[in-house]
Amino acid sequence: MKRHEAPWLRRALLGSLLAAQCAQASATAGPPRLRVAAPAGTATFVVYGDTRFTRREQVANPLARRALVAGIAAENPAAIFVGGDLVYAGDDPEDYATFRSETAQWTRREIPVFPALGNHEFHNCRTRRDTSPCLENWWRAFAALPLRPYRWYSVALGDSLLALVLDSDSSLKPGSGQRVWLEQQLSEANSDTRVGFILILLHYPPVRDPIFPRGKDEEQVQRCLADLAPKLRARVIVVGSHVHNYERFERDGVVYLVSGGGGAKPLPVLRMAGELSRLATTVNFHYLRFALQGERLTGTMVRFDADGTAANPWSEPDRFEISAR
Repeated sequence: MKRHEAPWLRRALLGSLLAAQCAQASATAGPPRLRVAAPAGTATFVVYGDTRFTRREQVANPLARRALVAGIAAENPAAIFVGGDLVYAGDDPEDYATFRSETAQWTRREIPVFPALGNHEFHNCRTRRDTSPCLENWWRAFAALPLRPYRWYSVALGDSLLALVLDSDSSLKPGSGQRVWLEQQLSEANSDTRVGFILILLHYPPVRDPIFPRGKDEEQVQRCLADLAPKLRARVIVVGSHVHNYERFERDGVVYLVSGGGGAKPLPVLRMAGELSRLATTVNFHYLRFALQGERLTGTMVRFDADGTAANPWSEPDRFEISAR
């Protein structure tokens, strides 16, 4: 693009091009495969969830939510992945309007956002037994990708990382459409020697503090990976949200993370059952920064202290590295 072209025009042209490419792909090959160019050197991307963009301040901490948005913007990542509960009420277009207004700095920087569906994306629609208004709001909010009519999809970050964005509210049992698609994506990635890492993003975390009940079929993801992950060329990282805190586990060579500290009302965790971060803090508003460099993926939990007592509210209390096979 030429320097004198306005940012909004660049975004509009980019969105139109991406929409056309993805619409063509989805028409012939099912859920779309989106692509983000990886910068030379280190590619940084962010993952987190349970942001609950809304004007209802009693259901979220708007100060923490906005601070995290600003912190992520300062990272200027290649992509942002949101693991569900982006908004509080999926049937309310005003919540999506709050998301757009509070993340305007992401838009100005032209940072692509890739969302997963969470239970709050369907808030108020289930009671009416009609999820179509909630899905319509979600598809419309991310029309530039585009996702319609699909609820799960994939994103390639350069050549070495493949993100599989799942829908926790659709079946993941063997033989279901989403499960067949997931296994197909894993198989295809395994045949591509350039793919060193696979990120699986979904709302309900397959591995988490045992005091929290399971949501739907997320345990099926762990069962699938217990069998398949040791046979894959790529290393697998699974990030869930839903629990409004941070946790890290490892099972069968797979790193499982809970990142639900995007702004929703905090929930305590016991940090049992092999939880690896051993954080001493109960309230953990945060996002995950991933740095992809060659055959190494570094993850950092970036925490924001919202109580206002710390001289510097930002810290990085957990860090881990994953090496390609």
